[in-house]
Amino acid sequence: MRAGIPIAITLMLLVASCHRSVILDIDREPVMELYGNVLYFDEIETNMPSGLSSPDSVNFVESYKKKWALDKLVYNTALNNVGSSTEIDQLVERYRKELIISEYIDKITTQNIEPVSEDSLYAFYQQQKENFPLSEPVAKGIFIKVATNVPDQAKLSKWISNISDANLENIMRYCTKHASYQQLFLDNWIPFSKVSELMAQPVESTDPVLSRGAVIQQTAEFTYYLKITGLCLAGTPQPFELVESDLNNILTNKAKIDYIKDFYDQLYDKAIRRGTITLYENQN
Repeated sequence: MRAGIPIAITLMLLVASCHRSVILDIDREPVMELYGNVLYFDEIETNMPSGLSSPDSVNFVESYKKKWALDKLVYNTALNNVGSSTEIDQLVERYRKELIISEYIDKITTQNIEPVSEDSLYAFYQQQKENFPLSEPVAKGIFIKVATNVPDQAKLSKWISNISDANLENIMRYCTKHASYQQLFLDNWIPFSKVSELMAQPVESTDPVLSRGAVIQQTAEFTYYLKITGLCLAGTPQPFELVESDLNNILTNKAKIDYIKDFYDQLYDKAIRRGTITLYENQN
């Protein structure tokens, strides 16, 4: 149980500590004091992770106390040994100004910069896509793995060779009933190396069979079906979906830069017109 503080003491307690007068909050339990700063137990409790065992709680308290004291000790030592506090004050003031300006610029750009439209993004992609080549092939499609003895695989082979809405529904019903594993990536580009790893034998991204129909491989235990519906080879432009986020960042940042430049120019010109800025003619 924590040691209590006498009730007779009023709202604040004046304590002499290391020749300094320290004012303690009577409603809080003090733990340690350093250079006039007081650490209270409730501060440690607030930062203590929940669910700690009793030994871990003790260790946390001791570690927190040491870290708290070292922070004060190092700062005090540094403060007494820095050659010029004036330079530090100047740096602090400069940082404060930069922080305020940065916060304001972020606020006005957020309020005034419109989101980039899909049409603008795609038009920019068409202009710049050669600058975003693929480092490896990517693909879209369907992969299905079924036990070799599962019935009606001729139907599955027919459906997967000719993807349509109706055949896709048939494939999904078949997979729900029979598939050992399936992966539909019709709407997402994935590295072709990941696709090849799914098959019993590796498949090359340049294999002409990929564009002719389904690739079917069979072992004694399983039959593997792969239908590629989209394929982009290494060195060709990345598909729009893969670079859309990067393009959005590029255009958004450009819009911000243009907006900020225009804002600064208008602010300066307005100050000149209103006489806020006084220009002195060159006397030389």
